[in-house]
Amino acid sequence: MEEIKDGLKIYSEEVHDILSDPPKSIQKWGNSILFIFIIILLLISWFIKYPDIITSQIIITTNIPPQKIQAKLSGKIEAILVKDRSEVKLNTPIAVFENSANYKDVFALKNILNTINIKKTEFPFEKLKYSQLGDIESAFTNFQKENTADQLNTELRPYKVEGDAQNYESIQLKERLHLLESQKEINESELTIQTNDLNRYELLFKKGIYSTQEVEKQRLLYLQAQKGYKTLLSTISQLKSSLNELNKNNKTTQINERKEDSNVNRNKIQAFYQLKNAVKEWELKYLLSSATNGIINFLQLWSRNQPVEAGQILFSIIPKDQNGYIGKLKAPVLNSGKIKPGQKVNIKLLNYPQKEFGIIKGIIIKKSLTPDKEGNILIDVNLPRGLETSYKKNIPFQQEMQGTADIITEDLRLIERLLYQFKSVFVK
Repeated sequence: MEEIKDGLKIYSEEVHDILSDPPKSIQKWGNSILFIFIIILLLISWFIKYPDIITSQIIITTNIPPQKIQAKLSGKIEAILVKDRSEVKLNTPIAVFENSANYKDVFALKNILNTINIKKTEFPFEKLKYSQLGDIESAFTNFQKENTADQLNTELRPYKVEGDAQNYESIQLKERLHLLESQKEINESELTIQTNDLNRYELLFKKGIYSTQEVEKQRLLYLQAQKGYKTLLSTISQLKSSLNELNKNNKTTQINERKEDSNVNRNKIQAFYQLKNAVKEWELKYLLSSATNGIINFLQLWSRNQPVEAGQILFSIIPKDQNGYIGKLKAPVLNSGKIKPGQKVNIKLLNYPQKEFGIIKGIIIKKSLTPDKEGNILIDVNLPRGLETSYKKNIPFQQEMQGTADIITEDLRLIERLLYQFKSVFVK
């Protein structure tokens, strides 16, 4: 029993004895229960795993991403060559910027350059007689000049004319040399006769039959014959030298002809490829074309003479062969060292509420080694089940679907997280 006196509780002696000296069994079981409770908490903290998550933004696209076509320069659109949502092939011209050339003439020139074999076929300049080529004009004029030089060299053959003249002159010299060789035999016979006559006259002069005057006259005839023979030998020698010089000049002419043919043809081929390069540079500067097969999408209604700014995205091409889906993720550098290939990613799409549609699960397949210019790590995420969510719903694909991604870097036990807190205190 208890009594209240002056606001104080007064217990009876029996209660007072129990409170002052509790039973030993209560103390024993109380400590045991507290110890078991602590053990249970430790076991629970061991089995309970709590994931470590890094959250970032993600864009889902196809393995072959859409091609975004940007304006290469600031200016006006001269012509749009395709219709919105039409199918385009690789390298299909899409739009042309305003410039000094007529793009139809440039396309006609390009078609000729890509189909002609310049080594076998004459270039059809008549098809481009009144063309407007703008920046390409100088390269086209240079090619036309080199092509004309090659044609004139082929038709007129200036070195061949010179070579033919040298060959004709060589024939004439050989005929003259042949005649002189024949005349040489006659002169040798005459000289032999004059020698015999002179010897006979000198013999008869010694016997007193001929006078001195007659002997000297015969000696003069011999000397004249000898002089004519030596003159003939000198002429033959000169003809042989001239013939050798002519043969040497003829060889030089042949070499120069081959050099000229090679140089003229090489200049023509070089000018041809310079013209192709000029057309390519014009395309890179003024023409927008597709880099893949797909469906073109106008990002706004474009029209002729509409001004655009350099770097402005004008069109996009959705590839026909999408080849599956992939997530492009940008993770902040902070804690990015924990991110590794093979880790799971939970994706929540912005335009599909998580509570209604669930999440899309992915796996990291690749991670960039260095951050981009914005300081983010680029990560590729594979979607093994495509766009099927955790609620078994298939999301219809749209290019560049945006959402948030939770990267599960590792599942830590609750007790490990507690120990990490103490570790930071004791380990310095």
